[in-house]
This record gives sequence, C-alpha cells and structure tokens, in this order.
Amino acid sequence: MQTHLPTATKRSPVRTDEPEPRRTGRHASTDEPDGPPGPHARAEPHEPGEPHRPGEPHEPGESLKKRASYLYGLIITGSVLASAPADLGLVRVAGLLGGTLFVYWSAESYAHLIAARTLVRRPLRSGERRHVLAEGLPIIAACTVPVVVLLMEAVLRVPAPVAVDIALVVNLVLLMVVGWRMSSVSGLTGVKHLGATLAAGLLGVAMIGLKLALH
Repeated sequence: MQTHLPTATKRSPVRTDEPEPRRTGRHASTDEPDGPPGPHARAEPHEPGEPHRPGEPHEPGESLKKRASYLYGLIITGSVLASAPADLGLVRVAGLLGGTLFVYWSAESYAHLIAARTLVRRPLRSGERRHVLAEGLPIIAACTVPVVVLLMEAVLRVPAPVAVDIALVVNLVLLMVVGWRMSSVSGLTGVKHLGATLAAGLLGVAMIGLKLALH
C-alpha cells in the first residue's frame, strides 16, 4: 500500500516594492489627506517654544510675545525715565514716555507684520493683522501707572527730580510684581522663584543707576 505525502505548495516571494492598494469608502485611511487642509482644519500641536503662525487658533494668554511685551514695556519705561532731562517738566516727561512706547509698538508691529507675511507667503487677512497689532499693545500699557504717577505729581507740584525718582521706584516695584507673577505661572518655587523675581527687580535697579550716572 503506497502512502501519498502532500506536496508542498511553492509560494511566490512577497514583493515589498509594490504600492499598497488604495482603500476607498469606509476603509479609506484618514492619516494623509488628499488635498490641502481647509480653513477649519484642526491645527497640529506646536512644539514647545515654537511661535504661532498668524490666524492659527490658540488659547488666550498663550502667546509668548504678549506675555513678554508688558515686561519689555516696563524696561523701556525705566530707560526713558532715567534719561529724561531734569528740567523737562513732568507733563512733558509723561508725554515723552507715552510717545516713545508708541513708537516702539509701531516699529515692532510693522516688523512682525512683514515677518508674518513672508512666513505665510500671502497677504494677511484683517483678523491676522489685528491679532499681530493687539499682541504688542502691552508695551504701551506698561507705561500707564508711571504716567499716572507723573501727572499726579505734577498736580501736587512735586519737584521734577524727586517726582522722576518716585516714578522709577514705582516702575521697579512693577517689574518685581511682574517677575513674581510670571515665575509663579511658570511653576518656579522656592529659591528659583525668588531668584527670578529679584532678576526682574535688578533691571529696575539698573535704570536707577543709569539715572544717577547721567545726572
């Protein structure tokens, strides 16, 4: 009696260079879109430190530029107060302070608008332009408290050198408050929290030292 063994079927080698057949209908892959994303497409998450592009959705207060603008404005405020002539008059010093920060805001906004247009390679929409302009407004807002202090001192007829010194001290306090709040939000604690606050305050101390050196 002969026993017939099953004959092994010869398999053809699997080719890996052939393209995967395109799936359609409900089996179609959603990993890669067929066309460019529409205006309502979901934005991909940004890497840490990567700036937002104009028009992309983001949470309020998330912009790095907006967070830094107020601190930057306080530093400019201190430098203007330190370099202002002692005989200029408090009202004119207040006007000089507001005008200087307006020029800084205008120059920075123009630079960011041009940079944003070169990034997206198209004209910016009205909403994108407003977004860029609004992000820099804290630079101007930073001088609000020192300007109010100067105007109140002018009404009270405080001598100009003393009034400017008081405004510089107020600006120093604001720098430390902003440094404290920003370091708190960033999660710093203990010695690092205190160090970040003192570092912001040292910027104000440097402005006072500049005034003493100039006058």
